[in-house]
Amino acid sequence: MAGNTGKVERSGRVRNARPDAAVSGVEAVLRLAEGLPALADVREVGEHERSDLTQTEQLQLQQTEEVIAAALAAGDAALWVIAQGLERAARGRWWRATHASLAAYVEERIGRSAGYVRQLRLHAPLALETVRRTGTVPKPSQMVVTRRTEQRHGLDAAVTLFEVVRDVAAELGGQTTAEVLKVVQDNLPKHLPEQSDAQRTAIEQIARRTLAPQPSAPNPDREPPRPAPRMAGHWQIRPRPPRPTEPPALERKPNGSARIRALPFEENSNSEAPGAARTADAIPAVRLCILEEALAALAAIDQSLTGDVYTHAAADPAQAPEYERLRQHIILRAAAIRANALRAPMG
Repeated sequence: MAGNTGKVERSGRVRNARPDAAVSGVEAVLRLAEGLPALADVREVGEHERSDLTQTEQLQLQQTEEVIAAALAAGDAALWVIAQGLERAARGRWWRATHASLAAYVEERIGRSAGYVRQLRLHAPLALETVRRTGTVPKPSQMVVTRRTEQRHGLDAAVTLFEVVRDVAAELGGQTTAEVLKVVQDNLPKHLPEQSDAQRTAIEQIARRTLAPQPSAPNPDREPPRPAPRMAGHWQIRPRPPRPTEPPALERKPNGSARIRALPFEENSNSEAPGAARTADAIPAVRLCILEEALAALAAIDQSLTGDVYTHAAADPAQAPEYERLRQHIILRAAAIRANALRAPMG
């Protein structure tokens, strides 16, 4: 048949028409190893030596790190190419002659779960466009963030956000993590300029203000700046405005659960100091403040723990045990809070 360059086996599987393609790809990666310094030329250093690196060692280190960076970039780029290939296999249902489902096909071909690959397929177009424009291969976790920027502000804004945050973070001695990208993204305005130059300028100003805020003199005529988001695990929780009378802050136990710190009037519960009766009268009001604080914290957590958070956290099979451990702890903690509230006396 014209145009058929592959041979079909009895099982219906099409053999690779270009068996040298995978081999040449492997050889290209292995050639990176040729850029490493010869192992025999590397001076072996004792376990307890803390001397400064010699000039030769510094050159060898730089040479080695460049190879490692190139290999990592090649692996990340290959991941997005694989995702685009599987997108075509999914559209054409090419697996239908040999497998019961796309998930089974994906598992056999690359050994990853269908959920993980689904996320890669979703983000691959933006990822490869980011590579083309910036020369940097993004991580899947970074694409989860910039994909939202694309949905809200368009493709150009998503790529610009990645590039600007990469440059500003490097300038400040940091890294372009997904958390850093999300902090800057959360501070973007509802509408960005349409012109690319003005858009880039706006995003860069926000990135610099967010990642390295500079103190400025107060201006009563200007609206007070929004508070920078506070990191809480993988979620951003913005601090609420302080109450007129702020109750004592919540402490954290080593296992991460909340613990109420002893209030001033509770530190010496056996004290018979004057005014103890008035202090005792204030206890119910303070307890109500604590309940209000706890409710506000739960509301923030509930808003942060969206379905997308669980979906993205479960996407990587390598993190499946840790993900399941955290999910079970969340369920247990939520059940304990609910049980305490149900056992509490009704007002």
